[in-house]
Amino acid sequence: MTDNVAIVRAYVDAVTRFDVGAVASLLHPDMQFHELPNRIRPAGGVDDLSAMMEGLRRAGEGKVLSGQRYVFDDVIAVGDRVVVEARWEGDLVIPVGRLLPGDVMVAHICMVFRLKDGRIIEQRNYDCYEDFSAVA
Repeated sequence: MTDNVAIVRAYVDAVTRFDVGAVASLLHPDMQFHELPNRIRPAGGVDDLSAMMEGLRRAGEGKVLSGQRYVFDDVIAVGDRVVVEARWEGDLVIPVGRLLPGDVMVAHICMVFRLKDGRIIEQRNYDCYEDFSAVA
């Protein structure tokens, strides 16, 4: 039996490095990424595998972030599900609201993964960004 937590950790590590090849190897062909409404994507949305890979490729170009980190707070695994509570930190290359290049954008997140056949087939993200609004 495959260790679902190890697969999720490998996936998050690969996303952290913007490693498109490693990410693709861990995702099921029918992958769906659900992003719940947040400050970056106010309407939320659902991306398929192709859209996810394109987004990761763009992120890896370094035009918005020079790097990113995920710090796991808690991991819960039951059956085909893995739930991760984490803190995400992104090193900005461009200004975003009141944040300047070189500043760190922070989000507190919950990621819910579902696995099938040893690969991630679904991810639901609940991203709570710390305030980066422009000062009035």
